[in-house]
Amino acid sequence: MSAALGAALLAAPASAYAADGDTPGQDPAAAATASPTADPTSADTPTGTPSDTPSGNPTGTPSETPAPADPPVGEPTDTPAPADQTPSDPPSGDPAPADGTGGAPVFGDVGSDPSDTGFLTVAVTSDSAVTEVSADLTALRGAGPSTVTVTGFTLVSGTPQDGVWRSPRMSQLPSYGSYDVTVSAQDSDGDSTSSAHATTVDVEPKPVFADRSISPDVLDAEHRHITLSGRISLFDPITGDTAPLAGKPLSLTAEYAYNAVTAADGSYAIDVAPRPDGSSVPVSLSFWIADPDGTNTYVVVDSKTLPVVVSPSRIRLDHPSVRINYGVKVSTSGVVEYLYDGTWRPAKGVALEMGYYAEATSGADGRFALTYPYLPSDDGTFTVETSPVGYLADPYLTASQAQLKVDVVNRTHICFCSSWLDEYSNLHIQGSMGSSNGKVPPNRKLYLQQSADGRTGWKTLGWFNTKADGTFNLDGYVAVPKGYWRLYSAGSSDYQPGYSNSVHFNRTATRITGFNAGPEPVRKGHTVTTTGTLQRLSGTKWVAFGKQRVYILFQAKGKKSWTALGTVKSDSHGRFTARFTAKQDGTWVAVYLASGSYVDAESYHDYVDVR
Repeated sequence: MSAALGAALLAAPASAYAADGDTPGQDPAAAATASPTADPTSADTPTGTPSDTPSGNPTGTPSETPAPADPPVGEPTDTPAPADQTPSDPPSGDPAPADGTGGAPVFGDVGSDPSDTGFLTVAVTSDSAVTEVSADLTALRGAGPSTVTVTGFTLVSGTPQDGVWRSPRMSQLPSYGSYDVTVSAQDSDGDSTSSAHATTVDVEPKPVFADRSISPDVLDAEHRHITLSGRISLFDPITGDTAPLAGKPLSLTAEYAYNAVTAADGSYAIDVAPRPDGSSVPVSLSFWIADPDGTNTYVVVDSKTLPVVVSPSRIRLDHPSVRINYGVKVSTSGVVEYLYDGTWRPAKGVALEMGYYAEATSGADGRFALTYPYLPSDDGTFTVETSPVGYLADPYLTASQAQLKVDVVNRTHICFCSSWLDEYSNLHIQGSMGSSNGKVPPNRKLYLQQSADGRTGWKTLGWFNTKADGTFNLDGYVAVPKGYWRLYSAGSSDYQPGYSNSVHFNRTATRITGFNAGPEPVRKGHTVTTTGTLQRLSGTKWVAFGKQRVYILFQAKGKKSWTALGTVKSDSHGRFTARFTAKQDGTWVAVYLASGSYVDAESYHDYVDVR
């Protein structure tokens, strides 16, 4: 057989499709048009050996062409032998004479185009140019088998005397299914040949996959969710169209069974969090395609086995020992951590126990609080541990424990967790108040204190009550925006006095004095002159704040918004003057926008009548 015929070896589509053999996103119709004689082992050809490829491997076939499997059950026994073997019965038509002239066409491989089953390819040799190739396809299933004649074959490789011919798309086929193929050919000498039952082809829709992904590569404490995504389309070999596989139920197996449905564009995005019970989790995404004969074909979309890595864990208690009054419950708190990439990190959602009766789950920051429900009668040691119960234990962390020594009195805890001082001299205070037994002290009054150096001279500025849960979140104006602040609780008979951590801010107060816009009233089109003085606080005295930019703003009568008319710099004495054209009645104001560690300043509002 010639090299042209060898390059055109065909492989009929398999009865099941495996995703690993398909190239994501490749359109079979486009592949067929671009390369009619493509290698049957291309990425778009489903894995598995075609069941309807003619037996035998003709001499000269390229080594990369897969060997055909045995013919399917029910295939006619008179399938022609490969071209490099001597058939027991010569093909129909006039036998070739000994001198090599006047011979009828001889068929080589006949089958579906390996890249698109909507096309039929036929290898033909003859002593003269082949002028016509046709095929009759007879449905193998159905109450009344129907035959469709396909003409219009064109030469796609080789020569008219020794080449491969390809049909137009077989859009006249009545439905999907298996077809018995009889081929005919005629050459320019007028010789013709027919080969009945030349092959059997399966014309079935083919799934096409794109952008498939399963992540992560490893399941561990940082990667507990499995995410699958991609897009599925269905290629119709009869029409040549590829359409999204919309609304298709998908089955996912990842330790447990899950279900999903493709979107209107055939895409899917699935997120699951299995609880591993071993060193790996096999993941498989699949669906079923209904066949014309009433059966179903199982299609694997994607699959992967994810190894499971277990990280060491530890429990760090805030206080390894506590001192309590008799009759007070034992409380403790701490953080659960796990070792990952050489760093201890907070462990979220870990179930913990203390003495089998106290239970808690760590938060996003890994923190937890435990209170033993029964009163201890004496000093003792409690064990805080990650839950040993199988369904509560974290599958990605080793078990861990810590010891708590209990002695004796409830402590008051105040967390100055978040605070800042803005440019308006407003101090933001946010945090919580608690105690060593996990309860909020009955007296929830907290005092705000200020000190110049953070060590001595603490002065109480005011007080407030926390919420019932001990939290607080409020803002308050401070006259001196420089120094140290802390919170203080006076305590009670059951709770010790407590102090929060201190915070430090360093801002300097500013002000605008003597602001005036005039004259008042003023004629329209005449000049309005604005004046004032910018000052800053130095110690306990107000001094000139020179070479600073001051903004002049105007609010027209009846309007709610302000318009910035311009800026002016204060002189070395802090004074500034700016002039504008009077256009309408309204209010004038000067504003200093703080930079660095200063506080904003806003002048008196001056209304000017324009006539």
